Amino acid sequence: EGRAGGVGGSSTSPPPPSSPAASPDLPSLPGPSRCLSRTSLPPSLPPSPPAPCAGPLLRGRSNGRRWRQEENELPKKVDSITPYTMALIAKYIARHRLRETRLLDTIADFLIRKAEYLDSKVIQKLVFPFSRMSYRPSAEQQFFSRLEEAVELKALSSPLATVNILMSLFQLGHFPGTVLHRVFSSAFINSPYALIVRRYLSLLDAAVELEYRDYIGPRLQDAHKVLMFDHALTADEVNRKYSYKGLVAEALRQLLGEHSYKQDEVLPPGYYTDFVLWLDGSGRVLPIRSGPCQNRATAPEPDPFLCRVILSVNDKWHYCHNSEVLVGSRAMRDRHLRLLGYIILQLPYHELEKLNGIEEVKQYLHQKLLDVPL
Repeated sequence: EGRAGGVGGSSTSPPPPSSPAASPDLPSLPGPSRCLSRTSLPPSLPPSPPAPCAGPLLRGRSNGRRWRQEENELPKKVDSITPYTMALIAKYIARHRLRETRLLDTIADFLIRKAEYLDSKVIQKLVFPFSRMSYRPSAEQQFFSRLEEAVELKALSSPLATVNILMSLFQLGHFPGTVLHRVFSSAFINSPYALIVRRYLSLLDAAVELEYRDYIGPRLQDAHKVLMFDHALTADEVNRKYSYKGLVAEALRQLLGEHSYKQDEVLPPGYYTDFVLWLDGSGRVLPIRSGPCQNRATAPEPDPFLCRVILSVNDKWHYCHNSEVLVGSRAMRDRHLRLLGYIILQLPYHELEKLNGIEEVKQYLHQKLLDVPL
């Protein structure tokens, strides 16, 4: 998934290949067989996703003993390992969404010791798995302090890497004010990859407005604000045939009618959503009128008599591997949309895969909507 919507990842066009955000998010190892009745469901029922190929570095993942050996040995080699090798390990962890805390803490230790000697693009790659896995390292105070020092010194060397690092920190709920003073500037707005950088800056500015009210310093001018995303994220597009979203869409159509929800809506400041519904004070689903303006980077004024609900289909790749922890970009998206007044109903894959037939999916959605706090 893209960096910001699930973090990942992140713009209208995917970032350049050097950005870890551009790495496609592969489906994780297949879980237990789904118990859905294929004869009673529409063609949108997702097939089981294929297992990803193990990478050359950590091919022992499927061998528990060898994997534990990797975890035990890496901390001992932190002084001798090269930045290139550590970046490859970080990339593998992020790509497969492995929330392996010992390995992540080892990468954090490596960054604490060597951040001042590392290129901004390498720092970006090493920081990315922490936001991807929504994991703050055990030495988080030193980790964040060293990162802030290094990024402030190197901010202008690679503006795109710098805004990627800041996005990772924001997804972790850490707001480095000293670095923000540097990025909301003409040097970044007019930098190489300016459009992508402006998309990051627009979302960072929105995050400051929502979560970092104590910040006093430069902000992004309205004239430079753009939507972070205006279409589905790369991972969601690649994995569309494995998603439960088609099944949910068909159930919603039968349950409510096609004019009672909007699918694939992009909400300011640029968050891609699965389904948006409007409820009145009694819980009745209302026909949706015109949605928010697509070229705005700020949210519309909320209607006090309207309950705005988002149904979020959380497929397997929206979570850390074998975990119920959402990837960082997805978690920040949900956090921000709640702050903007939306109610988010999570539809996790491990609940959807237990449903047998379209009628059970409709009953499941009906109960979810009854549980909306009004």
